[in-house]
Amino acid sequence: MSDHTMVTQPVLDGWWFPGILILLGIYLLWKEYKRNMRFKVLRLIAVVVLIAALIGLFLRPALKADEELSVVLLTEGYEKKQADSLFAINKNLQFFHLADAMPYMHSKRIASLNGIAPIANEVRAILGNGLPAFAWKQINDSSVHYIPGQLPSGVTALHIPENIFTNRESKINGIYTLKENPVTLSLRSPAGVEDSVTLTAGTGNRSFALTFIPKQAGKFIYQLTSKQNGQTLTEDFPVIVNEGTPYKTLFLQQQPSFETQYLKSFLSKKNHSVVLRSQLSKNIFRYEYINHDAVNITQLAKRTLSVFDLVILDTETLQALPPTEIKALEDAVAEGLGVIVLVQETSVTNRNFHKLFPWKTIPLKSDTTHLLLSGKQSSTLSVAPFIFSDAASLQAIIQNKRGVLSGFTNKGFGKAGFQLLQSTYPLILRGDSLGYSKIWSPVLEQISRSKTVNSTLTITNTFPVYPDQPIDIELITNGNNLTLQDDSIHLPLMEDIRIDDVWHATTWAGNPGWHTLSTPDSVQLPYYISKKDSWKSLEASNRISVSKQYSVTETKSMNTKHTVYKSVSPLIFFLALLLAFGFLWFTPKL
Repeated sequence: MSDHTMVTQPVLDGWWFPGILILLGIYLLWKEYKRNMRFKVLRLIAVVVLIAALIGLFLRPALKADEELSVVLLTEGYEKKQADSLFAINKNLQFFHLADAMPYMHSKRIASLNGIAPIANEVRAILGNGLPAFAWKQINDSSVHYIPGQLPSGVTALHIPENIFTNRESKINGIYTLKENPVTLSLRSPAGVEDSVTLTAGTGNRSFALTFIPKQAGKFIYQLTSKQNGQTLTEDFPVIVNEGTPYKTLFLQQQPSFETQYLKSFLSKKNHSVVLRSQLSKNIFRYEYINHDAVNITQLAKRTLSVFDLVILDTETLQALPPTEIKALEDAVAEGLGVIVLVQETSVTNRNFHKLFPWKTIPLKSDTTHLLLSGKQSSTLSVAPFIFSDAASLQAIIQNKRGVLSGFTNKGFGKAGFQLLQSTYPLILRGDSLGYSKIWSPVLEQISRSKTVNSTLTITNTFPVYPDQPIDIELITNGNNLTLQDDSIHLPLMEDIRIDDVWHATTWAGNPGWHTLSTPDSVQLPYYISKKDSWKSLEASNRISVSKQYSVTETKSMNTKHTVYKSVSPLIFFLALLLAFGFLWFTPKL
């Protein structure tokens, strides 16, 4: 033990009580000094010991000391030479190993991650794949050193999209860690094989992407199969397919166009409500209704527009709107409405257009562009012959080397968007309905009126989650009925100490399969629990990443000592107190 420093842990806060004892000691010393009795020096020493003992009992002093580290935790994937190097530094190390890790010398076995708690304060180094986040929270010491093992062969990163919709192409991205031999990855849905890719022989991390087009909405189990060296490994993962939220769309046009007709058809097939107004002459309009009651809109007003989620019009129609209707449109957008302007060449000088989009434009010679929509061959599309510049508020939806082709700007609670691509309907005529959907679906969804919900639920755990592991939940709600259920079990909620209307909860993963979180306002969040021995390479990669965040990874400067506080035994002060009292009581009798 070296570098001792005295610290105190007083029974009560403040120094008023030791001050009273010091004043009392001065008084008793003066009284003993004035008394004409034998052993005056010893009596004075006894008084000092008496007061010092009382102060010691109150302050409870402790010695600060540096001790050699005591515990090394071995996790799956550690290398023996790593443990050997630590043992060479300190022969007094105690080694513990988790149930899935190989023993080392006389290391003690820990049956589960919850068994770390008794040794949590003594762990100074962790070797191997490390621990998940919830286990690291048991070790409240940022000075723990982590020595990672080698990434295992297999899938070490996987991204499953949050928003997957029917009849729209989605993509599963990931990283596969190769050791040497090639591997073939296949994506299988309940309908069969959706896509596959072969990663050539070599070593290191290889990225992959697998696409699929779900046909039905609901909860499904997809499978990722890897074939390597004649062996096949199949892993399950969850996919939630949404139908998409229906919205009410108002089309405004001066005259019919193929672009509008095909876009109207595209929306109707997805069960959206559509009202199309075509102007035949001044104050005379023709209407079409799809999934919507008949309504006459002779003049745009904020109240009329408030029932719609989206207004689509071309630049010719926009230019023809009188100032009162432009003002109504701007006010409706500020309150949440979405507007999409189909841009024509003449829009560069369009006065009303620049009210919505106050940006500079740069003319271009080319009126075509190329986009990779489906397959490996790009499609050639007509486009307005200019791009925007100095547009800090512009948020892109579709862009390529030419620039932003579709985008929007926020205006209050709504969005004003534009589409520079022209004549996209030939894609459908060529049979490329998927490419057409890839152009219009993100534009329509991102610009339409945002749906207001009272509550949102989020699970912060990374995939996969196994049985008997804690699941961290975040609930954002502006409602008063604060209850949360996991299947049929009510969960206690804790309010965030920093952010209003944000609540946290924890549940414990049950059996493998689907489970559901729900709130009283009908908000539901399905989640999936994986089988315990699945996704071993992905879980190892997740643990390594988390462990690097929670620990000190620089091993060359690793200090094998840690600071402890050892309290001075109160028995010492108590015995000193008895001896001082006894001596002061006994000396007058001598």
